[in-house]
Amino acid sequence: MMKYIIEKDNEGVRLDRYLRKKLKDTPLTEIFKALRIGKIKVNNKKKKENYRLVEGDKIFIGIGSLEEMEEKKDFIKLSQENREFLSKNIVFENDDLIIFNKDKDIVMHKGSGFEYGISEMFKSYYETDDFNFINRIDKKTSGLVIGAKNKISTRVLAEELRENNIRKKYYILVHGNIQKNIFTIENYLKKIEDKVVVTDANDEEGKIAITHFKVIKRYERYTLLEGELLTGRTHQLRVQLSNMGNPIVGDTRYGKKDGENTLYLNSFYCEIPKYNIKIENSLPDFFVKKLGN
Repeated sequence: MMKYIIEKDNEGVRLDRYLRKKLKDTPLTEIFKALRIGKIKVNNKKKKENYRLVEGDKIFIGIGSLEEMEEKKDFIKLSQENREFLSKNIVFENDDLIIFNKDKDIVMHKGSGFEYGISEMFKSYYETDDFNFINRIDKKTSGLVIGAKNKISTRVLAEELRENNIRKKYYILVHGNIQKNIFTIENYLKKIEDKVVVTDANDEEGKIAITHFKVIKRYERYTLLEGELLTGRTHQLRVQLSNMGNPIVGDTRYGKKDGENTLYLNSFYCEIPKYNIKIENSLPDFFVKKLGN
């Protein structure tokens, strides 16, 4: 099955002309036959060859002879176990996007010694190179990430993210006892080689970083926080909390050697008002086990 999503520059084009352009080596009679018997559909409905395309239309082509005319992508091979893992961790899905609950210690993209990440796995899972995650979290961080299934939703979601219209909250376990119940950290961050550091407003390379925090519960040596990102800078939570003297438990890069191999940072809440989506997860099991509650 192949799928095309109509973009603005093809709006108003006749369906048969669009298909002839996409499937140059396929006889027109075969295209007409596929339309007639429903092997080619628009928005899951049969359409005549003179149908005028509308931006956002989804064209499905489901006959083998036409599929063979398309250049095949080299997707990674997924085992049944891989497929079950991906399916199990999808917490929301529609025609445009998924919200995926990433386990800790799994990379999102290939590189840095990894041949593939969950991004490449999903490209294979959906058999499209148009799949993209519009936000990312570190290998050691767990929780919710947003994947766009096509180019249009990628553009829309990326714009929503840039405009700070997507709400994201984290469970965070930090060292020390924080007395304020609610507080905000606002500072400037910049990258220096493979690390992020706090700088000041006069630094041209610095970018403003804002996070709202709320204490969920205090423990003898730790504080469990909820953090809501208002900006999305690299390592924002990790650097801000380390800078105030309360590094995240298990953060070996910005924190301290505390004997922990697990980073206690979990993206548990995602809200996308444009799509009327709100997902909220409970405290992960590894947090519960650590805290004994």
